[in-house]
Amino acid sequence: MEQAPTNQSSPADPHFDADRPIERRKDDCLGRRAFAESVAKRIQDVPAQHGFTIAVTGEWGSGKTSILNMVAEVLEDETITVLRFNPWLFGGTTELVTRFFQELSAQLGEVNSEKLKEVAKLLARLGEGLAPLSPIPGTNIVAKLVSTASEQWAKPRSLHSEREDLKKVLATSGAKVVVLIDDIDRLEPAEIREVVRLVRLTSDLPNVIFLLAYDRGHVAKSLGTSESEGLRYLEKIVQVSYQLPLVRESILPEMFLPWLAECVSGRDVVELDTEVWTQVFYDVIKPLFTNLRDVKRYLYSLPITLDMVGLEVALADLLSLDAIRVLRPELFETLRTHSDCLVHSSSDIQIMMGGDSRKQEIKKTLLQMLDHAAADREILESVFRHLFPVTQEILGTFGYSSDSKAAWRRDRRVACEEMLRIYLQAGLDDTVVSSGDIQALLDALTDETQLEKLLSCLDADRLGQALEWLEDYQGEYPIEAVPTAVPVLTNLMGNLSGEPGGFLAIPPRIKVSRVILRLMRRIDDPETLATCIGEILQKVPTLSGRLDLVEMVGHRESVGHRLVSEDQARKLEQQIVEELESITTEHLRAEWDLIGLSLRTLLWPQDAGKDNLAERLRSHLSDDEFVLALLRSAVVNIYSTGGLANKRLHWDDLLTTFGKELAAAVVRLPNSPLWLEITEDDRDTVNLANKYAAGEMANESYGIA
Repeated sequence: MEQAPTNQSSPADPHFDADRPIERRKDDCLGRRAFAESVAKRIQDVPAQHGFTIAVTGEWGSGKTSILNMVAEVLEDETITVLRFNPWLFGGTTELVTRFFQELSAQLGEVNSEKLKEVAKLLARLGEGLAPLSPIPGTNIVAKLVSTASEQWAKPRSLHSEREDLKKVLATSGAKVVVLIDDIDRLEPAEIREVVRLVRLTSDLPNVIFLLAYDRGHVAKSLGTSESEGLRYLEKIVQVSYQLPLVRESILPEMFLPWLAECVSGRDVVELDTEVWTQVFYDVIKPLFTNLRDVKRYLYSLPITLDMVGLEVALADLLSLDAIRVLRPELFETLRTHSDCLVHSSSDIQIMMGGDSRKQEIKKTLLQMLDHAAADREILESVFRHLFPVTQEILGTFGYSSDSKAAWRRDRRVACEEMLRIYLQAGLDDTVVSSGDIQALLDALTDETQLEKLLSCLDADRLGQALEWLEDYQGEYPIEAVPTAVPVLTNLMGNLSGEPGGFLAIPPRIKVSRVILRLMRRIDDPETLATCIGEILQKVPTLSGRLDLVEMVGHRESVGHRLVSEDQARKLEQQIVEELESITTEHLRAEWDLIGLSLRTLLWPQDAGKDNLAERLRSHLSDDEFVLALLRSAVVNIYSTGGLANKRLHWDDLLTTFGKELAAAVVRLPNSPLWLEITEDDRDTVNLANKYAAGEMANESYGIA
């Protein structure tokens, strides 16, 4: 039942580009157009005969580059010359000096103004004087710009003379030049200092206005021995500073939700639980968004997760955990590291095994996680509350109902260990049942052929998971499924073990029985169910299967669920007894629950009938193959906490039916012709039985009878 691949859409819209600033005012969706226009007007009006420097400050990712782009658009519309220099594109302090003058010279050289082209040449000469090292290999901008002028130089000129010439040309050019310098806060401290030095060196040039963009605190820390000292240094250079206005609180959610819907649209995902989504959106996701870049980074990375596990994990849970993964990676790693403390099954078993000490250990871990979360503590508390309810019980906040685990698994919540593992592993492994498998089984409950086919495709591990999950969906079983699914599942039991297979594990047959019981409970009228049971028994060829069904609907203590009347139960039991009395040895030894047929049925008849049945059962002991089959069915493995199993036999229980004749039959087996044909495991079982028969093993009862 492999899941067919789907053609998933991918976000192609430019708003999903996490670092792409807007270029034009028409693209502004954060309400900052007016701010950019105000800055541009200030640049137009500022007296710049001695230069001027303006700064726009804000945190990383807050949209400073978009502001600079909008300011440039306004200024260019007013035919003001705008030059751009992004120091982040160049590395090393020497390269910054060279590139600074190269870039400004080259851009001015492209302007259709003879005066500004002259400025370009003078800038290049000034740059060469400030950075006398050879130009960077592969660049010849300076050489081209000053080639003519350099031929006329008879002797070196001082930097003072170069600056004075430049100032004269700028003062008489009649045009303002605005230099935009972005991403200063992305540089190394030494590079930040070099850029600020260059600005200070050139910021007094006439008609030159610098517009800088940076994170104020980050740059200040690089300029002095303390942040306050660095701020005082900035004040000497920057005449006017504007803090980027905060985004209106409702804007990011207003933008995010339609974009998220676009991202999810067309993908195969678990249906959204709107109640859970409302909780996690306001308490987990929304507090993680501090700027538009956060929103875009999240949406840009989300599609891969949706494609990998969108069909397996509850959508609200997936969206929440992915927001933490992208925007709070350290917090996410903490959740991953301590995932065993967050979910139901691991915590539940460990608490049961370790008692109160294990619970206190988990509680201590959870409290440490909250303490280490620091500023994100409130977010982590919300994650615990909305996604991992087990933590609330351990922390003493509130508990959960006994059937919560089934609901979590059915709804694909990460509170269920399997779902959290699927998310953390970014997909299913070969041992996990998919939601598509479960849905296919649910759809096939009314189709015997299809149900048999689907169940036969599952290996033992995945079958066990599928049966547990089917139980979670009991409210969705159609009544029509009872006469079709019950016989299929009953007949399946013969291929499954009645042994748990490990310490605290549930035997596979028990898992099947639980689904069968919940199917039969869909018919709440005893008369109707009794009629249906009659039809079902005709589709079950083994006495073992029929015995299991009859016991399940009957009134016997500890096994019966009283689904039919007591009189109807007695009639069904009598049919089993009559068939057991008439069955041949050959057919009986092929039964998968031979010990149950041999022991539990003796509880049903009254005195004479019980003696007759016991005598009939003992008559089969003359057949060596029957005796071996009986011993096989009587094996019980006792598991230790270390997972080791010790083989035992239901010897006392067998003696209640077969008496002394059993010991004689067991002693006979090593000399039987079949001894040479049986497996080593069978020989171990026979040798163990002989120890019981000889009194070397203590007679123990394991509750079969």
